[in-house]
This record gives sequence, structure tokens and C-alpha cells, in this order.
Amino acid sequence: LTLSGSNTYTGGTLISGGTLVASNVEALGSGDVTNDAVLELNTGGDFTNNISGSGQVVKSGDETLTLSGANSYTGGTLISSGTLVANDVNALGTGDVTDDATLELNTGGDFDNAISGSGQVVKS
Repeated sequence: LTLSGSNTYTGGTLISGGTLVASNVEALGSGDVTNDAVLELNTGGDFTNNISGSGQVVKSGDETLTLSGANSYTGGTLISSGTLVANDVNALGTGDVTDDATLELNTGGDFDNAISGSGQVVKS
């Protein structure tokens, strides 16, 4: 399922199966996201929603996306294209990161997620 509109709901989003693709940073409203499957962010901009759950977050598309929420998801992060910017050491949850494009760490502190893949890591 793809959500592409600029949605304004505040009640949160639950992903319990399959893949939910957000092609706009406002597609998931302003509430928290509980991801127990796959959340694919195929967009650029600043995604401020908090993400929790056991699911994976996938960054696709050529744009630059910044994760700014207080994220605690455990399913890992896949960066398949574009640039994913983490503004906090907790922005990518606690799972492993597979970086096949560009991961930009715009923060200080102790980032202890394991990073693998063919992409580059940039400290800004």
C-alpha cells in the first residue's frame, strides 16, 4: 500500500503486515508510527514522527530524508538509494543498518548500531 497525500490525522499509524510506502513526509499524519512489518519511506524532507515496533524501515528514492523522531524500532534500517540523515544517535532505532547508498550522521554521541553494505557514511 502506498500513501502519497499530505494527511493531517493525529491518531498514529499501525503497520501490522506487508509494506506501507510513504511517498510524502506528511503521508502518515503527525502521530506515532508502530511498525511491526515494513515501512518504506520513498521521499525526501524531514520525517518527524516517532517510530517504534519490531519492523524494518527502508529508505528508497533519490532524495534526502532526515529522521528526527525519537525512534525505538528494532527491525533495522535499509538505505537502498538516496541519502538518509540521522539527527540523533537514536534516530535509526536499535537494529542493524544496511547502507547501500548514503548514511549521514548529523549528531554527536555514541552510535552503536552495526553498519554494513556498499554505501558511504558521512559525518556532518
